Amino acid sequence: MSTNHLFPLFIMNQSITYYGVDVSKDLLHISYQTGTDANGQAQFSYQKLPNEVPTIEQWATQLPTNAQVIFEHTGTYSARLGWVLALQGRPFSILTPSQSKGFALTLKSISKTDRQDASLLAHYGQVFQPLATELASETLHQLRQQQKHLNDLKISQQALANQLHALSYDPRASKKVTDSLLVLQQSYWTQIAAFEQDLDTLSQDELQLICERMQRVSGIGPGSATALCVTTNGLRDFESAKAVAKFIGIAPSQYQSGTSVNRRGRMARTGMGYVRGLLYMAARSARRYNLACKALYERLRAKGKCHKVAMVAVMNKLLHQVFAVVKKNSKFINGFGLPKENLA
Repeated sequence: MSTNHLFPLFIMNQSITYYGVDVSKDLLHISYQTGTDANGQAQFSYQKLPNEVPTIEQWATQLPTNAQVIFEHTGTYSARLGWVLALQGRPFSILTPSQSKGFALTLKSISKTDRQDASLLAHYGQVFQPLATELASETLHQLRQQQKHLNDLKISQQALANQLHALSYDPRASKKVTDSLLVLQQSYWTQIAAFEQDLDTLSQDELQLICERMQRVSGIGPGSATALCVTTNGLRDFESAKAVAKFIGIAPSQYQSGTSVNRRGRMARTGMGYVRGLLYMAARSARRYNLACKALYERLRAKGKCHKVAMVAVMNKLLHQVFAVVKKNSKFINGFGLPKENLA
């Protein structure tokens, strides 16, 4: 089945056929360019497949050797597609939703359907020729899931603790409700202890050495070090601390145009929120005991910056320190580079 789309022709690498896949809960919408019409407009083939492993496996085996699949990261919905392609050694690129959305805006695309999105992703591949994505190792994938689940357990446990605290002020609180909450709380405590013990076995993993290096930095404890290490794969795939900050979602954004538009920057908030939360707690400690972070916080506050802005700056400072210590395997010298009056 073929369909025409008003996409300009940008085929920069004729040797690769890019397959755009729009992933939904139940279906995969697949499109790839088959040629152009008499007016020079791109023509795309389109098909739908169930989002199920056997069907994806059968489809992937029939792909030509020069195929590269492009799809958005849609949480667990796209996990099957990436897993099957990785098993079969098929190159694929995973985009963020903001990448494809920005590309659609450049093409002034005003319609949005599953078919259109699949063709758009195929066209993205033709224009930008993105590098192939490598999935995390099985060990790292499991660690990331456990780390996130542990954080979710702690959030739920705290919500239960808040409920029990609120009920303690009610002299007529239902004993049945209170007992039920206590049972749930005990269950959460048991699960939290079990997952914390499992994550403590990180010493048996190759990431343990990097995790120990991270803890050389004042303010970084076992929890924040483990989360950073697991989430970033030990900083292996990052060339700068700024790239790590963008990945985690604490890099400040900027919106400025001419002389009249200059909005205050905000955190990008990409990446995993629980890692930002742990890093914020580390920054609270660093504000007191990490001399460089303490000096930065006090300097920004003296300039009139609010507490949150100063704390985000401290979080970024911590990441730069961690990145330098890990990549160079160097010692952490508390207060290095500061004037003597800041070391008193």
